[in-house]
Amino acid sequence: MARQCTAIINLNAIKKNYLYAKSLSPQSKVIAVVKANAYGHGAITVAKYLEDDADLYGVACTEEAIELRECGIDKTPLLLMEGIFEESELKLIEKYNLITTICSQPQLDWLLSFDFNKPVDIFVKYDSGMGRLGFQDEEFIHAVNLLEKSKKINNMTMMTHFSNADNLESTSTSKQIRKFENIVNTKTHASSLANSAAIMKWGQSHMDYIRPGIMLYGSSPFSDKSNLDKLTPAMSLSSSLISIKSFKAGHSIGYGDRYVCEQDMDIGVVAIGYGDGYPRSAEDGTPVFINGVKTSIAGKVSMDMITIDLTNVPEPKIGDRVELFGNNISVDEVAEHCKTISYEIFTQITQRVYKTYV
Repeated sequence: MARQCTAIINLNAIKKNYLYAKSLSPQSKVIAVVKANAYGHGAITVAKYLEDDADLYGVACTEEAIELRECGIDKTPLLLMEGIFEESELKLIEKYNLITTICSQPQLDWLLSFDFNKPVDIFVKYDSGMGRLGFQDEEFIHAVNLLEKSKKINNMTMMTHFSNADNLESTSTSKQIRKFENIVNTKTHASSLANSAAIMKWGQSHMDYIRPGIMLYGSSPFSDKSNLDKLTPAMSLSSSLISIKSFKAGHSIGYGDRYVCEQDMDIGVVAIGYGDGYPRSAEDGTPVFINGVKTSIAGKVSMDMITIDLTNVPEPKIGDRVELFGNNISVDEVAEHCKTISYEIFTQITQRVYKTYV
């Protein structure tokens, strides 16, 4: 491997975060969310590592589910969190033993008209305020009633999704919980409400199933990062220093001349860029870690390279490892400087980055 741009993924950290989520709601079953390639961490490897622990895996679509099944993930049920996108996928539910979510009238119609060989398990989604997928109010009760009468259904779980659980000042999560409880109060089916933020801070939402996503990978869903000591970073992204050059005060660095040296200084070039998934939106001052100290980006991110300030870095030399985020630099801190969230940074890591697991 000549270009040493590497993501080291600590599987034990993911398990530790899983067990932390479980400890917050010990009475609940756990849907470990591994959609979007386990938020960029590698769905197959992560799912195999957690297979003795997770009660279900959450994926976005049948393609993600089939990939896991064909790679040997056969013990743990797989939940299609958005349901199916066309009627032809119903035969895949039976073939691969999947659990689908019913979020819309077409999905409901397709399911009720399909001839299964045996009753299937389903989730049915209530839109309690997210305004995205799911049935609203009377439509939800009507859908549940139809499903209850159908002989095609084995176990049914009622679910919803929070729009603002990461904002502890907002009243919307409490309102959504109350709406959900009011709409299902005559029903005895299992329920699933809690995403990562709700698992960590909204205990009244835990119910029968919790759905840890971003917290599995060691990132907090909250802007207040005081909970980070409870989570263990799972991914460390690093690359190598490939150039060191000295510049006089007033010299500009990189595209657009955004960064101008305020003094005579050394600038290092690191072999990583937006072609590897590192955000192009990273501003000057975004932290990196090299030779035991923090320094920062100086200049716009290029496709294959970034430039960093080496002023206070002890004895920098070609080949030194530079951590972009991981154990020394929080991905959440990087996300702040990029005006984005850790979810996006994780999922945009490209195939060009070599992944290794410990």
